[in-house]
Amino acid sequence: MALIFGEFTTKFTANTTTGANAQGFLNDVNTFVLWFVYLFLGRLVVLYVANMTISTAAIRTTRTIRKQILECTLRQEIWYFDTQTSGSIASQITTNGNRINQGIAEKLATIVSGLAMFFTAFIVSFTVQWKLTLITMCVVPAIIVILSLGIAIGTVQEKRMVEIYSQAAVLAQEVLSSMKTVHAFCAQDKILRRYNALVSAARIHGNKKSPTGGIVAFSQQFCTLGGTALAFWQGFRMFRSGEIDSAGTVLSVVLCITIGAGGMMQILPQLEAIVNAGAAAAEVSSILRKQSHLDPLSTKGEQPSIFQGSIQLQDVHFAYPARASTPVLRGINLAIPAGKKTAIVGASGCGKSTLVALLERWYVPQSGQILLDGKDINSFNIKWLRSNLRLVQQEAVLFRGTVFENVARGLVGAQRDQSKADQMRLVEEACRSSNAHDFIQSLPKGYDTEVGENASMLSGGQKQRITIARSVVSNPKILLLDEATSALDPHAESIVQDALTKVSRDKTTLVIAHKLATIHNADNIAVMSYGRVVEQGTHKDLLAADGQYAALVRAQDLGDDSGSNEARDTEADMEPRNDVAPTQLPSDGGHKRSGTGEQDVPTVPTNESLLSCLSIFLREQKELHRLLLLAIPAAAIAGGIFPAQALLFSELITVFTLPADEAPQRANFFALMLFVIAVVNGLAFLVLGWVCNLISQSSTCRYRSELFEKLIYQSLDFFDRPENVSGALASRLTSVPSALQEVLSLNLFLILMLLVSLFASSALAIAYGWKLGLVVVCTGMPLLMGCGYARVRFEQQLDRETSNRFATSAALATEAVTSIRTVAALTLEDQVCDEYNKILDGILKLTRRTMAWTNLGYAFSQSLEFLLSALGFWYGAQLLASGEYTVRQFFVCFLTVFFGGQAAGQIFGYSMSMTGARSAANYILWLRSTKASITDDEADINTAPTAKDMINVKNIDFYYPQRQSSAALRSVSMQISPGSYLACVGPSGCGKSTFISLLERLYDPNEGSICWNDRNIKSMSLMLHRKAMSLVQQSPVLFQGSVRDNITLGLDYEAPESEILEACRQADALDFISSLPDGLETHCGTKGLQFSGGQRQRIAIARALILNPHVLLLDEATSALDTASERIVQTTLDEAATHRTTVAVAHRLSTIRHADRIFVFHDGQIVEEGTHETLLRSRGRYYQMCLIQSLDNNQVV
Repeated sequence: MALIFGEFTTKFTANTTTGANAQGFLNDVNTFVLWFVYLFLGRLVVLYVANMTISTAAIRTTRTIRKQILECTLRQEIWYFDTQTSGSIASQITTNGNRINQGIAEKLATIVSGLAMFFTAFIVSFTVQWKLTLITMCVVPAIIVILSLGIAIGTVQEKRMVEIYSQAAVLAQEVLSSMKTVHAFCAQDKILRRYNALVSAARIHGNKKSPTGGIVAFSQQFCTLGGTALAFWQGFRMFRSGEIDSAGTVLSVVLCITIGAGGMMQILPQLEAIVNAGAAAAEVSSILRKQSHLDPLSTKGEQPSIFQGSIQLQDVHFAYPARASTPVLRGINLAIPAGKKTAIVGASGCGKSTLVALLERWYVPQSGQILLDGKDINSFNIKWLRSNLRLVQQEAVLFRGTVFENVARGLVGAQRDQSKADQMRLVEEACRSSNAHDFIQSLPKGYDTEVGENASMLSGGQKQRITIARSVVSNPKILLLDEATSALDPHAESIVQDALTKVSRDKTTLVIAHKLATIHNADNIAVMSYGRVVEQGTHKDLLAADGQYAALVRAQDLGDDSGSNEARDTEADMEPRNDVAPTQLPSDGGHKRSGTGEQDVPTVPTNESLLSCLSIFLREQKELHRLLLLAIPAAAIAGGIFPAQALLFSELITVFTLPADEAPQRANFFALMLFVIAVVNGLAFLVLGWVCNLISQSSTCRYRSELFEKLIYQSLDFFDRPENVSGALASRLTSVPSALQEVLSLNLFLILMLLVSLFASSALAIAYGWKLGLVVVCTGMPLLMGCGYARVRFEQQLDRETSNRFATSAALATEAVTSIRTVAALTLEDQVCDEYNKILDGILKLTRRTMAWTNLGYAFSQSLEFLLSALGFWYGAQLLASGEYTVRQFFVCFLTVFFGGQAAGQIFGYSMSMTGARSAANYILWLRSTKASITDDEADINTAPTAKDMINVKNIDFYYPQRQSSAALRSVSMQISPGSYLACVGPSGCGKSTFISLLERLYDPNEGSICWNDRNIKSMSLMLHRKAMSLVQQSPVLFQGSVRDNITLGLDYEAPESEILEACRQADALDFISSLPDGLETHCGTKGLQFSGGQRQRIAIARALILNPHVLLLDEATSALDTASERIVQTTLDEAATHRTTVAVAHRLSTIRHADRIFVFHDGQIVEEGTHETLLRSRGRYYQMCLIQSLDNNQVV
């Protein structure tokens, strides 16, 4: 283009100075016009092909990177996840994938285009006039050095920011997946402070990039425009001396420099994305380089087609890598014969579950051997070994998807390739054997019912039965049952135990249990203590020995009457009419109940324009107004530089037509003015580069914190919605602020600058020559606006098409990593990777058409300046030839239109950022308008319950918001006197835990009321109501951080150590915490998996007791404890209950026999109530449950 314009200038000046034939001049102009049209077509095609290629390559590259990160992560040893938080790993998969995609997609195309413009412009300039170009090029090394230093400094700070934001993402993922615990302990403020501290730390590092950004921007702009001034000044001197023979040559060189500067202008805003992508790539590279020593996808190792299944442990010593100084197994020796049932019992933390972890080859013993059929298990292929072992863990873990899909995940090898009908047959058989078929059939969609995140749509007992079905569906040779029936009610447990006995026949079975009634028929029972086997034998032998096992049996006996035989005779009478009322999901035609349990959530996100969103966000950030007062004028000044530059260019061109005595003075003056403009422009960009980063970091920090705050203060029914799974929310918590940052940064003010330039250039063109100005502006503007609008609309469609897919893939990756032990035990690594790949593979196919239209719009908007130049050349030449325009008029009009066209094209180069920012801004506005269903809006926030208040439950009905077709509770009424001990018992899924949730006001009943005395809890402070209660859940939730942090979660003050230790003593946790190397400062790991189930439960009990609540809510509080710990903790809880009201949910009836009143739930209703003795005498459901749990056929009293 510069060559064409230079040739035109030469012809033009020749025509002006010599008065050449007008027709000949117009013929030459027509040739140049055709060249501009060819340039338009060429650039259109090249840009379209290049952008389509780069966009496609970017999607494929980031897709491959995401796949490789997940696959490499799933290949790692389990101890890797103990030392590297799973939330952090999941964050790297999603966040770093997004950053790399942003860096190599549109940003890379823009940078490549900018660099091509820069270097091509100088190459062309060399061919035109090498000496002038060489003089002008003195600015290039300075630009390159400053840019390189800027990128290097920015990368260092960005890496630190990425590390901190990764920690914040870990915290967010953990919290969002455990909102019930967060709400129960009113921990939102404490967690929000932790999150805000991390975000603020990241902001500090981000702010450190401001000086660098300002200096880089100043240097780039000053050097490029200063180089233009130098080129004009030196070019005129060379023209006067005869070294250059025409003005066109000087103008060609100057335009080349200007175009090169435009290329550098394109690069500057993209530097941050490239720096971010570089930092993300460095983290990804560290993951991809890591080699696993226990690779579950490796094909190495023996894979025998036939084996017996005998296991032997020989002098095995082991300590977890995260706590290497604390031995767990101390020289254990144990034989597990093939086809026999071996049981292991002992105190929590004695090493029982660690044995399972070693058998699964999650860890490697420090010394000793584990033999399978006489061979070291290290010689076998890991996937083969785990496929032939099937584990049921203490805490049931299900994945998002249907019931069928969850059970079918237990299939192995060729079974996974069978038809769905064959798989369904195997699944149904497994579910029948685990006593799950009946309740599954009662669900609205049967086996096709979605279970929800964390299987929130099912009760604990129902989840456990599905996991048992999943483990036996493949008919494994070896069964590992780690507290497999701990979450089941007595009746279901009895049936499932019979089923397990049948399916484990002729299988090697290792059972870990606290309920001794479930293992009394084992062929061998080993009693463990402090990492050693201290007793072993049959049930009768160990009773006769009257040792530790006999003491455990005596502790668990309910009484002494005709036990299990009579119990089994009465099982038919106990068969529930409907075991699944609270877990039923709405069928498609299910009716919808109204009530306070539903959340007032807008179903359609807000659809504000980007301008409206930006107006809201900038107006509310009053702390940024001073910075805006600097940035807006700076952007306006920088925008005015373009038309000023065009005006000076036109003046400098006319200098070449002036008389010899007048020309030098005017050339020096206008070159000096161009240099002054360079200084002004540099200072404007210094302000923009510095201030805009401060605005960007502040805005990102603010809205990241606001998003997290809005999410954690939502009611639980918000998280029950399928689109609000924790993985997707955590992904949005990263992607939404990042997308908003794309606009609330230098980009916003560059757009403002370009708009000022566009309108100022258009106004100047019309003012100097209204005919030419109007023709070009009125022709070009509609085309540019229409093209830009179309591109924005296609990008919005592209954003909609991809966002849900990426959110789904993020949720899958997060779920897999956070449930890595279950994934490993089921050998699901390949399956998870395949599912993840299918989601990502579909993105390219889904978006190809939209992406094609988007890139066509971009290519057209970036090429249109050539078409406008052609029109301006042709019509301007007509006006010149006719004498209507002077030289000065033509060049002012043409160059201002040319620079205005460049500005317009660059504006639409930011459309992708604008589209993403608009979606992000609307998500924030939507979340602001999403009101939690349970609030203090109509409550007296100063009213708190007291320990003397009675709780009145009056005829409550409750339907879960996502399960409106079936009642979870129906007509439930009771009075809870202050200081009383109430117990709720019944089959899994009967509504017991739901009742606890309503007492805690995690949900509100649809009908009826819950009152403190006669005051409805809705009229009281929500926080004070919840702080009056403490909840211990069946599956305890611990968070990242120390033991101290977890115990004091619900406190709003710094508790003295003596207070914490007393709570630990009451929970029987003091001894094991004191034995840890770091005591209370010991890190709990992801979900507390550094500890055994019993240890986690004791920490959770300490967390509840330290609050000294008026009401203690125990939802299977001692279900994970061994018998000895259970007795100690139960005694403590009983002592604590003498000073407070206690409501306990229990399957172990021995723990609640002393309750003041026992309520038997069934089908969401209370069907029996009374004391232990009165309920036994009535010989109803409670009596039958007691019979089932009795040991050794003793007499039930």
